[in-house]
Amino acid sequence: MNKKRSIIIFSIILLISLSAAQYQPPPQPAPTPQPAIGPQLQQQQMNGNPAPLATHQFSLQFMETSYYLKDVAFLTKDLGWAAGAPHWNQSDKEFRGTIIKTTDGGSSWTAQDAGIAETFNAVVFQSLDLGWVAGKNGTILHTSDGGAHWTVQLTNTSDEFRGLAFSDSLNGWATAVRATHQDWLGEDDDWTASIFHTSDGGQNWTQQILPDNASFLGRIDFVDSRTGWAAGAKRLEQEDTRIGHAGVVYSTKDGGKTWEEQYSPGEDITLTAIDFVDHSQGWVTGFPTSSALNEGFVFHTSDGGKTWERQEPGGFFDPLWDIQFIDKKRGYAAGFNDIAAWGPPVYRTLDGGASWTKIRMEKSNPLSVLMAEGFFALALVEDQAVLVGDHDLVARSNRAWDACPENEAPGESCLNCDCLFRQSYINPHYMLHDVFFADNNSGWAAGSKSVVPNLWGQVILHTKDGGKTWSLQYENSPSSGDLFSYHRLNSIYFVDQQNGWAVGTSATSWNDNQAPAGKWQHRGAILHTTDSGKSWKEQGSNLYDQWDLEFFAVKFLDERNGWALATKRFPSQNIFLAHTTDSGEHWSWVDTGVSGNIAIGSALVQGDLEIVERNNIWAAGGLGEVVHSQDGGVTWRKQNLSCGYPTCPIRCYALAFADSRHGWLAGEKLFFTIDGGDDWNQDPVNMDERNEGDIQDIQFLDHENGWLVGEKGLVKKTTDGGKSWQDVESGIPTDLRGLFFLDRENGWMAGDQGIIVKTERSSHV
Repeated sequence: MNKKRSIIIFSIILLISLSAAQYQPPPQPAPTPQPAIGPQLQQQQMNGNPAPLATHQFSLQFMETSYYLKDVAFLTKDLGWAAGAPHWNQSDKEFRGTIIKTTDGGSSWTAQDAGIAETFNAVVFQSLDLGWVAGKNGTILHTSDGGAHWTVQLTNTSDEFRGLAFSDSLNGWATAVRATHQDWLGEDDDWTASIFHTSDGGQNWTQQILPDNASFLGRIDFVDSRTGWAAGAKRLEQEDTRIGHAGVVYSTKDGGKTWEEQYSPGEDITLTAIDFVDHSQGWVTGFPTSSALNEGFVFHTSDGGKTWERQEPGGFFDPLWDIQFIDKKRGYAAGFNDIAAWGPPVYRTLDGGASWTKIRMEKSNPLSVLMAEGFFALALVEDQAVLVGDHDLVARSNRAWDACPENEAPGESCLNCDCLFRQSYINPHYMLHDVFFADNNSGWAAGSKSVVPNLWGQVILHTKDGGKTWSLQYENSPSSGDLFSYHRLNSIYFVDQQNGWAVGTSATSWNDNQAPAGKWQHRGAILHTTDSGKSWKEQGSNLYDQWDLEFFAVKFLDERNGWALATKRFPSQNIFLAHTTDSGEHWSWVDTGVSGNIAIGSALVQGDLEIVERNNIWAAGGLGEVVHSQDGGVTWRKQNLSCGYPTCPIRCYALAFADSRHGWLAGEKLFFTIDGGDDWNQDPVNMDERNEGDIQDIQFLDHENGWLVGEKGLVKKTTDGGKSWQDVESGIPTDLRGLFFLDRENGWMAGDQGIIVKTERSSHV
């Protein structure tokens, strides 16, 4: 094993360890994945006219187009369809229902016009022309021309359809669920299940009778027009306030005129998918809803469901969402795992499930605890397997049943069968960390972009019209041969319309030609433009020494004098900044002399700096690390937070100062100072009242007016200098990481999924 691969593998292990250390077992999950798009913002944008929220209105200016796919169906090795949650159409700036088609085995996909912006959980095709999709709010769509046109079929229900099966062009069945109870947090914890049937190709759908305790149903399967099975969960007799559930398989031998319970594997299990290859051989899969249960949850029958036996696929916290067999011996099961070291779980059997092999997804995210992606559906045709899921992640193999030798070719490993599949995204993905406007029209957003799983590169978006249109201005992508890369820009700052800087991680590459045994090369941690971003040039190459770099923040006092906050300068244990007095032509290191760590792990952008006057400079980050200089960076003093403990290990993300004495520090908590940092006191407002998560950015326009944003779409404002904070309902479903306001009311916010949102004072009060 060469030096380069050894270092990479060590880095992966370190990252996984950091993620696992922060992981806490999840509460009992609801047996349905949550939608990827926030319903409030989606509803505002549905007609292209943002509705006023409180006294502000939010307009979604930019967002990645991403298909959160729930089901997939292939007729041939080349021809297939997939469906899922609504996606953002950037051209028309509206959400659209997601039905996509491939004619090349999943290498490329084309969106079809669903006509409505609804979540589709199931798709099935009976021929090249005849197909159906089913989803939320009682929605079933039908096509008779291969998806060129889709029409709504009336179902007379508003329940959410979860599974769909047709035995021929006329007879079809759809499973549905309706939430009937919420827990004390307002989360659904009980459902009523139903099955609908059509005998005329969907022109009419009628509800069939299920046992009274049928609570949840997932996928459904029929081997002919009379014989079928459905998988899900049943409601148990209630002994206390907790509503209990047990996995269940229902079966019918008369086309659904009667359904009866056939099998239950026990309490705290939800079954999600079922597949029969004939009247006898079948498999069902799912996951536990209690942390007391683990390992595999696949069950097999060889007698049509009279008896079932448990099989082994599935590991620690492996929710399996789909299972498919191509014959009595060969099959796959797939799902997701929020703490998986090598991506979502995929298992294969070649002996009917007597033994299962885990197929490692080589290009999936080892930091999945922070950016989880999983598979919700799979399709098998001959020797081809196609898996689809979150974030339009697609895994494809055209040798699904091949053996997995240790080495495929010289230098290529096939350990854990990771050479069988190739993962890809259908669309580019974005994570924006900062946004800045020089005036009402000229603005920039900086962050990272990924078009391949696990490989992120720097990106800058630019607008000339106040955000009505955004275009890609700068991109620096890693090599496609890299195992993984989290190359990004964390901060962007302009002193006028022309002159700006952006900082982030350096791109790191290995040069085998450097004697004696190769050398790491680094570049791109500081970028500068003098033409409004038309061109960006690298600065600070002298800062690297032998180490890679990352800067969390950049600020300039004027066109010549600027500072950048480094995450670390190895091997020193002190906090370091980089400083320039000539517009970045030369950068020099400034050692604060204060021991501390601005970066915690490698996934979070956790630090900020403020320059109020030429001599007054603040920097903060890490776990309660705050330093201040009153002499232009010559000497530095550590400042302490008041949190009731000798040390204050509070995650810190952002700083904002109204003048040299009044400032705010935001992150896990919110602190303020009125004496230039001699005392930092915690804001009395409890930022965790609604489990809002960490604050990511904060800005004050003057002593009284300020805004903050954070995780889970958190937006708050103050008009009294932080004495009180008002919730601003944005409807934004994802984490916000940066904000910039030109005045008290008009500003921009940016974050995950490439979201850029403008907020302004509403005309409706």
